[in-house]
Amino acid sequence: MTSRLALLRSVLILSAALPVLGYANTTYFKCQTSEGTVFSQFPCDKNAKEQEVTHTKSPQRGPKEDYNKQLSELEKENKRDSINMQIRSTKHKVVMLKRERSAKTLAEEQRLERLMSDDERKALKKEVQVNIKDIERRYTQRIKETEQKLARLEKSLAKYQ
Repeated sequence: MTSRLALLRSVLILSAALPVLGYANTTYFKCQTSEGTVFSQFPCDKNAKEQEVTHTKSPQRGPKEDYNKQLSELEKENKRDSINMQIRSTKHKVVMLKRERSAKTLAEEQRLERLMSDDERKALKKEVQVNIKDIERRYTQRIKETEQKLARLEKSLAKYQ
């Protein structure tokens, strides 16, 4: 879509420049050097001959179309694409947070399965349960914040639909 926007802008600039180009006369210099004939916009030496190119065609006019509507639509499309990418990124972040939470919870639970006495296991079980609650609390909060951001992005996207 960016190339479409660039093309449309080029057309607008060209259509604005066409009336000016139709009346333009160009001056250049022609010089004879050891390398041959040289054309330049500046005098090459004291023997340079000034030449002028005149245009005989009638002035060209660009199309009378108003591109504001098309440009607005392209800008909206770019904004929608940008928001869609942010939504995908945020959804990916939610998935990654959930995976990380699951991995940490599993690691804590696996601590219980190690060989140890019943007393050690009971003490460790209490510690693991506290750690799991802490993990759940922290990740649930981060996931909730990320999902709220996702909801805001989707709401923002709805404005451009």
